[in-house]
Amino acid sequence: MIQIMIRKFTYLIFMILVLATFGCIKETYNMNKLSEKIHLSPTIGISAIKGSVSLSDIVKPNDTVRIDQNKFVKIVFKQDSVHELKMSDIYTLNNMVAFSQSFVVGELPIDPFSKTLSFPLSQIVTYFTPTLRNTINASNNTTVFPPFPATNLIETAFPALPNIESAVFFAGFLDISVTNRLPAPLTNVKIQLYNSLGHTAIGTQQTIAIIQPGATGTATIDLTNQTVKSPVLAAISITGQGANPTAAAINIAASGVDVALSGRNLKVKSGRITIPGNNIPSLNSSGSIAFTPGNNVEIDKFKITSGNLSYKIQKPSALLAQMTVSLPKAFRNGIAVSNQINMGVGTNVNGSISFINTIVDLGSDLAHPFNKMPYSLSVSTTGMIDFNSTDVLKVDFQLLNPVFNYVKGYFGQATQIFAPDSIDLGIADILSHLTGSFLISSPLIRFNYSNSFAIPFQLTFDATGKRGTNKVNLARDPILINSPVDTITRDVKGSITVDKTNSALPALISMLPEVVRFSGSAMMNPSVDPLLAHPMNNYVFGNSRFIIDSLEVEVPLEFRMNNLQFTDTVDNFLKDAGGSGNSSVKVENFKLLRVNLDIKNGFPLGLSVKMILYDSVTKKNKSTVDVTGILGPAPVGSDGKATGFTETKTTIELTKDFFSSIDAADKVVFQFTLNTTDNTTKDVKFYSDYRIDFNAAVVVQPDINLK
Repeated sequence: MIQIMIRKFTYLIFMILVLATFGCIKETYNMNKLSEKIHLSPTIGISAIKGSVSLSDIVKPNDTVRIDQNKFVKIVFKQDSVHELKMSDIYTLNNMVAFSQSFVVGELPIDPFSKTLSFPLSQIVTYFTPTLRNTINASNNTTVFPPFPATNLIETAFPALPNIESAVFFAGFLDISVTNRLPAPLTNVKIQLYNSLGHTAIGTQQTIAIIQPGATGTATIDLTNQTVKSPVLAAISITGQGANPTAAAINIAASGVDVALSGRNLKVKSGRITIPGNNIPSLNSSGSIAFTPGNNVEIDKFKITSGNLSYKIQKPSALLAQMTVSLPKAFRNGIAVSNQINMGVGTNVNGSISFINTIVDLGSDLAHPFNKMPYSLSVSTTGMIDFNSTDVLKVDFQLLNPVFNYVKGYFGQATQIFAPDSIDLGIADILSHLTGSFLISSPLIRFNYSNSFAIPFQLTFDATGKRGTNKVNLARDPILINSPVDTITRDVKGSITVDKTNSALPALISMLPEVVRFSGSAMMNPSVDPLLAHPMNNYVFGNSRFIIDSLEVEVPLEFRMNNLQFTDTVDNFLKDAGGSGNSSVKVENFKLLRVNLDIKNGFPLGLSVKMILYDSVTKKNKSTVDVTGILGPAPVGSDGKATGFTETKTTIELTKDFFSSIDAADKVVFQFTLNTTDNTTKDVKFYSDYRIDFNAAVVVQPDINLK
């Protein structure tokens, strides 16, 4: 596009000069009346153009062109809303909790118990023969107690056991104690226990060899793998020895035998029982819920505006209980979070614990002061429960998509690599026509940003311009981005400047690169030593983001040129004027066409022009118009501002030879050479009040043959 514009411009300038000249020649003679032998070659001078043009006449202030109060001109390109980086682009904090733990119910203890059966002598004698029964009854209040044979007492149920309806024991013992309140020893006492339901035996029959009067004999049943169902029946057989070495009076009403049943060290592996304190110890748990906010991210505190700690509980259907979840370091509205979950009938219990307006401390564990939230679980029952030791209770917690007020801790030294990119400026063809040196002295790129990540991070930005085999690197040092420091001021603004004081930007731009390659990275907490304890002073907020609000590219018109030459070749547009067309004025009829220019240049920029008629077949120049120093650059002061004018008198001469060469050339080559004042020794500045005053006069010498 630039090349096309230059071509059109050069063509237009030349045609204006030529056509203006032709337009000044009036046909005031009747050539038909003149002798055909007459040959005229007069020289005619015509004042053609006079004027004055200032930079402000050409360039008007707008969004791109800025003119400051001192009339200095800058070119400014601006783009708003360049880039936005959200918290979710860097950190994944919406699912930090994946707590899942299974608890086996295991063997449950039950409280010890003791139950007693009493068999008075008045009842026992009913199991004797009538003769023996009458003998004992007759001996009431005497000291003679006769012996009696093995006698089976009626099978009798102990009172209901308080904590057992039915139980299969993992461990424990039943102690059977027989107290002899008869006035004579008992021998060969046999006891067999039965479950009343199904009349199944509990252990084996127990035998106590002898129990003296007033003494107690004991037998023990190991309950391992034994099933006990309440009530328990006792089948008892006793034998009376008779003679008592210590005489004691017989009391039919007060004498007898007592049988006590006691359970101790009891653990049940299945059944329907009541547990001590109605609390299942194997399902009680305490510890820490781990948070996983990302690699090397350490959180010691956060505040949630809204959200829930959701739970899923899988349990045995028959286990009816209540779970209490306590989070002693999570404070909802200033009160430690505690929640009771009713685990009724069914295998799945789902719900959530509100974390609205909740502050959670994850740093209370001194040995590991981050990413851990203390918890405790307790499971309680009411009355009897049905269970099996292999039953499993599974508890899952998740903290999904909370809305954070803030998250505090250390967010690591993560480095975000920006994908390399490149821009092809599409000017390779134009650059192939340029030679010489060109330096834009004070270009500037400015990024304006706002940042609400309270995390120090360092931005590294690199750009490399490439033109042919030459490369220029931007060489900008890493930049530390302004960041908030607490939860009070949550957003700060800043800017990043790339200019000649901190980079090679002038050299990069001035090389006029064909391609610019970009790359970069952002590093969090760049000054932290990873081998030392990490400071917990990073914050992110629910709406944290890094926004590049705008990008400005500022190019002050301050530069220097040394023989910056642009060469372009166009088709020979002069052939139409010099050919055999219908034009009434033929350029071959002129011996000379000269334009005299008197220019006072207030711009610190000089110009030379060559126009070459070129034959592309023979690759030869046919004729050249060389206008060296058509403009002389204005003088400048030490500040680069023009201090006056430079007057240049220049002649542009188109000779007979030039005109005769037009048809022999198929191309016209334009060669422009630009130089600033003092070439490469000074930077020059452009101001809007710079101007050019010019006069142009046309001198023509026609060659007229009258035939």
